[in-house]
Amino acid sequence: MSRSCASPSASRNASIHDRSSERPCIFQFAAISLRRTAPLLRSAGSSGSDSSADRAGQRAAPPGAAPACWPRRSPLGSRATEIVLPGEAPKPAPHVMLAAIRSLARSPVAVLIIIVPLLAAFALFGVTDVFRVGSTAAVTVGGEQISARELASTWTRQLRQIQQQSPGFTAEQAEEIGLPEQVLNQLIAETAVDAKANALGLAVPSEEVREAISAIEAFNNPFTGRFDRQAYSQALSNAGFTEAEFEASVREDLVRRQLVMPLLSGIAAPEVMGEARRAFTNERRTIEALFLSPSLAGDVPEPTTEELSAFITENERFFQRPELRRFTLVRTAPDLVLHDVEVPEEDLRQLYEVRLENGELAEPATRSLRHWAAPDQATAEAAAARLNEGAAPPAVADEFGLGEPVDLDDVQGYEIPDSAIADAAFGLARGEAAAIEARLGWRVVYVDAASDPVAPSFDEARDALFEDLAADRAEEVVLDKLAVFEEQRAAGLTLSEAAAEAGIPVERFDFVAQSGASAQGFAVQGLADEAEILTAVFELPEGFDSDLTSYGDGGYFVVRVDAIEPAHLPEVEDVRDEAETFWRFRQVDDRLHEQVEAAMARVAAGESLNAIADELGAGARVEVATLLRTETAGPFSQQMVQQAFGMGQGEPFETRAGDQRTQAIAVVTEIIPPAEGPVPPETLQGVREGLEADLSQLVQSGLLNEYEIRRNPDIIDQALGRSAPQ
Repeated sequence: MSRSCASPSASRNASIHDRSSERPCIFQFAAISLRRTAPLLRSAGSSGSDSSADRAGQRAAPPGAAPACWPRRSPLGSRATEIVLPGEAPKPAPHVMLAAIRSLARSPVAVLIIIVPLLAAFALFGVTDVFRVGSTAAVTVGGEQISARELASTWTRQLRQIQQQSPGFTAEQAEEIGLPEQVLNQLIAETAVDAKANALGLAVPSEEVREAISAIEAFNNPFTGRFDRQAYSQALSNAGFTEAEFEASVREDLVRRQLVMPLLSGIAAPEVMGEARRAFTNERRTIEALFLSPSLAGDVPEPTTEELSAFITENERFFQRPELRRFTLVRTAPDLVLHDVEVPEEDLRQLYEVRLENGELAEPATRSLRHWAAPDQATAEAAAARLNEGAAPPAVADEFGLGEPVDLDDVQGYEIPDSAIADAAFGLARGEAAAIEARLGWRVVYVDAASDPVAPSFDEARDALFEDLAADRAEEVVLDKLAVFEEQRAAGLTLSEAAAEAGIPVERFDFVAQSGASAQGFAVQGLADEAEILTAVFELPEGFDSDLTSYGDGGYFVVRVDAIEPAHLPEVEDVRDEAETFWRFRQVDDRLHEQVEAAMARVAAGESLNAIADELGAGARVEVATLLRTETAGPFSQQMVQQAFGMGQGEPFETRAGDQRTQAIAVVTEIIPPAEGPVPPETLQGVREGLEADLSQLVQSGLLNEYEIRRNPDIIDQALGRSAPQ
C-alpha cells in the first residue's frame, strides 16, 4: 500500500489533523529473524505456548529464507509527535536502535568505513549483480512500457472487484476463463494508443485533470454536492488506487480521448442501418412448443455402488473436493482494536479548534459578484447608493457610465485577484453594494449571491472528531503491537508466544478452502472476505510462517500453514446422497431426451404437436406465445426465444423450458415484421454507438500492428502471481 510521508519533525499540531489529508507513511524493514515455524494443530486460542512441533519447525528453517517485514511507526503514531498536554512530559520515543541505524546510514563516515568496503567486497568475490538494475517492463509497446507493478496492480484491482461481487471466485478460476490475459491485452491496447498520442505530442493540462476528477459524482460530499477530498481518498482506497495512480490514469484517458474522439466525431448513422436495427429489434415471432415434463420418464431404480462410483468419476469436476488447509493466523488492524481506544475530551476539543481555525468544519464561504470601474470616489459612492436602493445593476451602470462589469461567479476570497475587492465582497450580503478604493482605482462592487456556511458546534461535530482521532489512535495501537510482536520473534519466541507478548489474538482455522469455505461448504466467519489472507495461506508450504503482510485498511497479518489436505475425488460413501440425487436427474433427463428424439421424428414426418401431446398423455402439453426476441413468458425461456429467432418458419428444434428439467420441441409458426414508420432517434443513436465501437477497435488494431510488442513472460507471470519473483 503506497502512503504519503509526513515529516517526523512536524509541529505539535501535526497529530491533530483531518484524516482526509495525507496519511502517515509506513516504511518496511527486513526483520532480524529468518525463522520459519512448523505446524501447530491445536484448536483456536489466544494464549499459551506453541507445541514442540512448532519449536521443531524453527530448527528446520531453511537457510536463506526470506526475511519478514515490519512497519515503522508513522509520525502520527510515534510518541515524538503525539499530543503533549500542558504539564505533561513527553514520553520517550521507541526503537532507539533503529533510529540510530538510520542516522548512521546518512553519515558520510559510515559511507566511507562501511558501505564502500562492503561494495568492494562484493566486487572482489564476483558479486556484480549488486551494481545492476534489471528491467521491470512486463511488455514494451513501441517506446512505451507496461511495468510489472502496473500490470500487478491492475490485475489485483480487477480480481478484487470480481471477488467483491462473487466472494468465492479464486485466481485459479480467473486463469481458467483467461481473465489475466484479457487484462494484459487491454493494457497493451491502451499503451499502443498512449504511444501514438505521445508521438503526436498530445498532452492534457493539470487543470483539466482536476476538473475531470471533480466532476465525478462518487467523490462528492452527499450533503454539499461538492467535491470532497475525504470521499475521494476513501473511494480510491476501496478501489485499490493511490491518488497518484488514479490521477495518472485519468490523465492518460483524457489524452487517449484527444486522439480517438476526433476520429469518431463525424460518424453519422445511415438511415438504412437504422431501418435494419429497427426491423431486428421489433420483429416478433409466434412459437408453438410441446413441453415434456420429467414425470414422463417413469420410475428410476436405485443405483448400485458401482454405478455411483462410475458416475462420480465421469463427473469429476462436479464432485472434486478442493484443497483444504489448517492454519494459524496472527492479525491486527485498526478496526480490530478500535473498541479499546480511548480519546480524552481535551484532545477532541483541541482538534475541533484546529479544524475550526483552518476552515475545515464547513464549506468555504463564496460570493457571486460583479464590479465596475468608477472615474472617482463620488461616482462610485453614488452608484453604490443607487444599487442599495434596489435599482437594477445594468440601469445603474448606464446611468453613471460605468461600462461593462467584471463578473465573478461562485468564488472564494482567494480567487478574487484584488484583496480590497475580496474584503468588500465578503463583507456584503446578497443584493448589497459598496464603493471601495482598489489597487487600480475606485470600484463599485455588487453581490448577486452569497453563501456563508455555519460551522457546526463542538457537540454537533463531536462524533466525527471522535471517529477520526480514535482511528488515528487505533493505528498507533496496531503499530505498537506489531513492534513488540516482531521484537519478540526476533528474540526467538514462536509465533504464538510473540503474539501473546504483544497482546494480539492467535486464531486457528481447521481446514478451509481458498474460497473461504469450510470442509462442509459453509463460509467461515472472519475469513470469507479476506482474499489477501487466503491467498497467502494457499501460497505457503506446510510448516512455514508468511512474512508480515499488510491487508485491508491498515491491517497486518502473519500466517502459518499447519496441515494440508490435497484436492481429491471423494469416496462414494462420503457423497452418496449428493451423487444419487445427481444420478437420478441424469437418468430422468436421458429418458426424457429419448422421447424428445422420437417426437422430433414424428414432427418431421408431418405429425402435429397437439397429436403427439394427446398420445403421450399427462405430462405433455402444447403452449403458444408471440414474443419479441428480448421477451420471455412462462416456460418460454430466454434460451428458447433466442433459438426461435435463429430458426426458419416451420422448422422444429429441440429446447428446454425455463426450469431446465422440462424438455421441449418448438416450431416458429409465424414471423411478424414491425409496422412501417420512422426510425426512432434512440435506434439511430444505438447504431452510431455501435459504429464508434467498431471504429475504436479498428484504431486499436491498427496501432497494435504499427508498433512492435515485446513481452517478458517471466515478469508477466510474476506480476500475475503465476510464479514467485526470481
